[in-house]
Amino acid sequence: MMSGFIRVAGIVVLYTAIVFFLLGLGDYRGIEVLTVLGLPVLLSSWFFGLIGGAISGIASLIFSVPFVPDSKILPIAGLCYLAVGGGVELWHRLKHPPKTKKRSPHEHQLFKRSLNFAHIIDAEGHVWESNDRAGEVFGSPRRVWEFIHPDDQVRFREELSRAALRGEAGPTKLRTISQRKEVIPVEMKLVRLEPTHQARLALEMRDLSALAELENKVREAQARYRYLIEDAIDTLDTGILLLDKDARVIWANCTLEKFFDLDRDEMVGREVRRALFRAKRALAQPEDFERVVNGASEPFLFTVRTDGTERILEYRSIPVATERYKGGRIDHFIDVTEKRRLEQSLQEKTKRLEEKNRQLEEFTHVVSHDLKEPLRTMAAFSQYLLEDYAEKLDDDARDYLQRINRSSLRMRNLIDDLLRLSSIGARQETLEKVYLSEVFEQIKEDMKSRLENVSLQLPKTMPIIVANRTRMVELFGNLISNAIKYNDKPEKRIEIGWTQQGEFYRFYVRDNGIGIEEAYLEKVFELFERLNPRGDDYESTGAGLAICKRIVEEYGGRIWVESKVGEGSTFYFTLPNPRFSAPSTNGTREAVLAITD
Repeated sequence: MMSGFIRVAGIVVLYTAIVFFLLGLGDYRGIEVLTVLGLPVLLSSWFFGLIGGAISGIASLIFSVPFVPDSKILPIAGLCYLAVGGGVELWHRLKHPPKTKKRSPHEHQLFKRSLNFAHIIDAEGHVWESNDRAGEVFGSPRRVWEFIHPDDQVRFREELSRAALRGEAGPTKLRTISQRKEVIPVEMKLVRLEPTHQARLALEMRDLSALAELENKVREAQARYRYLIEDAIDTLDTGILLLDKDARVIWANCTLEKFFDLDRDEMVGREVRRALFRAKRALAQPEDFERVVNGASEPFLFTVRTDGTERILEYRSIPVATERYKGGRIDHFIDVTEKRRLEQSLQEKTKRLEEKNRQLEEFTHVVSHDLKEPLRTMAAFSQYLLEDYAEKLDDDARDYLQRINRSSLRMRNLIDDLLRLSSIGARQETLEKVYLSEVFEQIKEDMKSRLENVSLQLPKTMPIIVANRTRMVELFGNLISNAIKYNDKPEKRIEIGWTQQGEFYRFYVRDNGIGIEEAYLEKVFELFERLNPRGDDYESTGAGLAICKRIVEEYGGRIWVESKVGEGSTFYFTLPNPRFSAPSTNGTREAVLAITD
């Protein structure tokens, strides 16, 4: 297909050639001129239709005037040119009729049964056809203005003009009115069905009523939850102040009003410095006001006095990261007045308790010293009588003196045990990395004479713990001593072992001694309870297992015993594994780091 410019150029060239041909011919007749000038008319009507043929005919008529002196022929020539141009256009239309799109029965059924509202309209808004859904809701309107909401008709006209010019318009949201006078929100789209400006258009509208109802419910739910949250925050004991990126107050709760004696409705919208300015005089330290209004990055305490009430508030500021209030912050004012009073009271009570413990410790040592002195005198003089006057004393006298001596010795041991028991946990003890293998070497050295006829089985490896070395020697030494003391077997056996259970080590001391009745499995750990209160057991005070229990519990563990009478007992206890335990003192922390490294 040739472009329009090439066609016009071709016709101009043709005219030029014809004119030069006629000028060069010299001798010509009128019919020849008209025939030759009719060729461009024929060509123009073929290329440009009736309008092109008419323009070319006028041009040919003008060009023929100089060459046709007989003016009577000119009207006939004009009619001929018009006939040629119109005839070609008519023949072209008959030969190539314009294509019109016809809807198939299937397409028509799809249009009629569509769930959306659908209409066929023209550029003036006349309704030519409506589908079933539109007929149910809008009835049988003649023009679209009958069901378009009055407030949206201007916008619809704009969309209709746009569709007529460009071929389609939308999607656009607007409102319609049903035949029941109900407002229905829709999303509409217009599509031109034919290429001409006056062609018909398809109007399709999607019902948004369900979506609008859902959006309303969501908005209502959001509003309800917002009010619920605001009411909940209003009931907090903490003052809340919400600021935007320009440090203007967005919202404040009732507690903040009470803390600073302010009206939160007057605060909203103001810059925070102006909003809190009246509260400046209530602050005990004026410099705290600047830290509050500038949003101090670190929490701090300050004192505020309102209505004769003094409060200690803790200030915390948290930046807002949400998109709506990004750059703002939330200020928290936490009332710690009661907490500070309790802390102060606790500190005072702790000091008094420490002082009483110190006095009690002094009293204990003084009393123990005063008690031990007459005991040593009784033991010494009874021993002197037994050694120096043995021949002068009868059997009853010797027995009495021996009982006095044993009782004084037991009394002295009992005082020592009570002192050890009272000292556990009374003051902070030095903690260190303790190798239990070295602890057992010391125990074997201290109890060498008592272990001569005892089979003591120790594990090949022992764990490293963080504790007080002296307490560990005391703990394991008491359990081994009891296992020896309360064993009536000719071959005494004691087995030491351990396992790891989570954050604790579990140790056990097993013997083949006399055993413990089930009724006494808990009582043996009580003070002054002995495993076998025999008359000749003058060394036992009944405090050994109580001391063991106090030591284990001081380290956060527990102790228990399993036993069968006549077969022996197994004492279990747990101690924390330093790799899992949270350090409580500097000594513990250093020991844990040493073990970890």
